[in-house]
Amino acid sequence: MNYQDKPKPRFFYGWIVVACCFICCFSYGLFYTLGVFFTTLRSEFGWSSALTSSIHSLHLLVFIPSTFLMGWLGDKYGPRLPIILGAIFFGIGFSLLSKVNSLSQFYLFYAIASLGAGIIWSLPTATVQKWFIKNSGLALGIVVAGVGAAEMVFPPLAEHLISSYGWRTAYIQMGVGVAVLLLIASLGATTLERKGLQPYGTESLTQQEMVRKALSEVSWSRSEALRNKTLWLICAFYFCSVLPIHMLAIHLVPFAESIGIERAIAARLWILVGGMSILGRVFAPTFVEGTIGWRKGLIIVTAILALSFFWLSMIVSLRMLLVFAVIYGFFYGGKVPLIPGLIRSYFGTKSLGQLIGIVHAISLIGGAIGPFLAGYIVDVTGIYVVAFLIGAGFLALAAFLVWLSKAPKEVV
Repeated sequence: MNYQDKPKPRFFYGWIVVACCFICCFSYGLFYTLGVFFTTLRSEFGWSSALTSSIHSLHLLVFIPSTFLMGWLGDKYGPRLPIILGAIFFGIGFSLLSKVNSLSQFYLFYAIASLGAGIIWSLPTATVQKWFIKNSGLALGIVVAGVGAAEMVFPPLAEHLISSYGWRTAYIQMGVGVAVLLLIASLGATTLERKGLQPYGTESLTQQEMVRKALSEVSWSRSEALRNKTLWLICAFYFCSVLPIHMLAIHLVPFAESIGIERAIAARLWILVGGMSILGRVFAPTFVEGTIGWRKGLIIVTAILALSFFWLSMIVSLRMLLVFAVIYGFFYGGKVPLIPGLIRSYFGTKSLGQLIGIVHAISLIGGAIGPFLAGYIVDVTGIYVVAFLIGAGFLALAAFLVWLSKAPKEVV
């Protein structure tokens, strides 16, 4: 029976998948809390800023193989199995952090937790885009808004738990809580094929429109895309743009403390960043998809982020930092969904999960460098000015690289 002959369901199951993928992205908030734990860990164990920052760098290096592992499992078995594994790794890893007495132990247990991180980006963004033709930008924006919601919730939650129960208990409570959320999400995560459904929006297309869409849809294999310079320009762009993003993810709270802001207030800056990030994540893909396009949208938001980092290097008060948080949060959030959207528009959905995984894995190398670099600079100079200026330079380079990444010509 042709899919157009099937009765249209009252509620499209893909929105359940969107909610499950949202939870996957939300779970990344666990790793955004390191900045809140930063001064406590440094004080208790006597670690330098560079050594403490290296914990996040290690996380991102473990994130790389995890991305490929979870992506492969998702392609082969669907999203449910990798989400369950992610829940197990998060729960065990973060619970064990409560027992550490040395940096090597912290590295080991944080690495265990990081093995689950592959469910956070490539898996949910690839999964949800396969469920939607109509409203794909909105669905993608909602999913990646999970990270923005996590930025609002986890840093202030971590600060509260540390103040109330101590940092060791805080890690147990957050790790177990997120593991339970992910296990719930795994119950609803599945594929179109297993539900016997077509992507959202196909029921409104005529047969002629479907043929025309199929003919116009690009369909690159992984090997074809890897031989095209556009993919590598996107990789270079993502590397350069992620380096300063992760630099700030770990050092925003320590920087705020360094200019005289209390940790409790500094941690709550993430509520503002995360809230504006959610607006950016939902608005940007919905707006650019039908207007200026994914590439031009990325150029604009990345250029504004470069300017915001340049301004950050001059900030000396809470009021200025609040204004920065609003601007940075919105455009940083807006950048996030535009990247998988650009990859899909250039290379199609045939190998989308694998291509997003490759691009993301390379970007994580930049993300691993950023926090350690900032920590080292602070150890040497005692201030963050040079680190933030370097971040601005990388973002400016990223904007130029995405400008160079024109739509590739498909291999015939």
